[in-house]
Amino acid sequence: MNLLNAKAWGATVATLAGLCWFVGMSLALLMGGWFESVVMWMGSMHPWFSYTWGGMVWMLVLHVVVGFIFGWIFASVYNAYAKRLK
Repeated sequence: MNLLNAKAWGATVATLAGLCWFVGMSLALLMGGWFESVVMWMGSMHPWFSYTWGGMVWMLVLHVVVGFIFGWIFASVYNAYAKRLK
């Protein structure tokens, strides 16, 4: 069974989480409408959320950091179980 690279998984999840939030928040700030209501709903679940360009930067940083941590933890737990099953 192949093992996962924890740093690569962390970087991948961090990139995807940050990119998704960046695109979603940018569309909401530029176009409003449906995007705005979705971002405001998602933002209500995040600490210190602000519906501004500065808030978008904060959410981007937050998602990159948390995404890396979750990706790294997922790969590490997967590797631990994969080693036990060998």
